[in-house]
Amino acid sequence: MQGIGKAFFVSALVYGVIGILLGLHMAMSKNHGQMPTHAHVLVIGWLSFAVFGLFYSAHGHAVPRLLAAAHFWLAQISLAALVVGLYLLYSGQTQYEPVAAISSLGYATSFLIFVAVALRAMHQRSD
Repeated sequence: MQGIGKAFFVSALVYGVIGILLGLHMAMSKNHGQMPTHAHVLVIGWLSFAVFGLFYSAHGHAVPRLLAAAHFWLAQISLAALVVGLYLLYSGQTQYEPVAAISSLGYATSFLIFVAVALRAMHQRSD
């Protein structure tokens, strides 16, 4: 595993650990107010990023580097901002809702880039 695939997969491992630690913190404190943050960290950070990593490891050769890099950095920055925004929002600081909203749009955009990348790679593979 190398390149963008490795970078996505390593970040998935990091987000997996963060998600598990947040879950443990909620369980030990008996305060589950951060459940939405926990879910986003694990589903986007651990699951989606792991899938992206495996995809790029298998098909990265069929993806233009600039497009893969745009996907990687937009996804990383958006998820980091989303996690912070959600954490603050679910801590009762509602003024951070725009951070969560804007970063959600950023991640959605990064996912659409991935859809384009994946469709392109699958189309090239079938030719």
